[in-house]
Amino acid sequence: MKIQTESELYGPVRAWLQELLARRYRGHEVLALDTSRTRLSTVVAQRGLQARFPQAGVWDIQADITAFILGKESHLAFVECKRGPITLKDVGQLLVYSLVARPLLAILLSVEEPSDALRTLLVTYGRYDILEYDRKGSRIRIVQWDPARRAVLHAATLPPGEHV
Repeated sequence: MKIQTESELYGPVRAWLQELLARRYRGHEVLALDTSRTRLSTVVAQRGLQARFPQAGVWDIQADITAFILGKESHLAFVECKRGPITLKDVGQLLVYSLVARPLLAILLSVEEPSDALRTLLVTYGRYDILEYDRKGSRIRIVQWDPARRAVLHAATLPPGEHV
């Protein structure tokens, strides 16, 4: 299955994230949405979630897929989808989103492997610190998407062993 545009990934990835988080956070309401065309601050306001996310008014960010994990405490998860190889620029985009909104999970996803330069920076030089977005050690996960299976290839996840 050949992916022609990034937006072709949104539906299947949104469904996969919804299922993953619903299994992981039983007893919570999970709502995964395509937020690629709307600022996160607007989505929070439209859904009436300002009380759960009081800082949302300043979230001028647009992750491709955002999941709301609603329970006693409320959290976010982000997925940025890329059609081609993931680059350092892509890491920078999701890193800023994650520094601003502090999601429980931040995923950079592509049907292709990361660029050679990014892979070398991470694997050869061990610079996984560039993926960190909070003091608790939360890191962006870089994953490869299998369009036929509609799932991630866990063996290709970076950092290694930090599956989603």
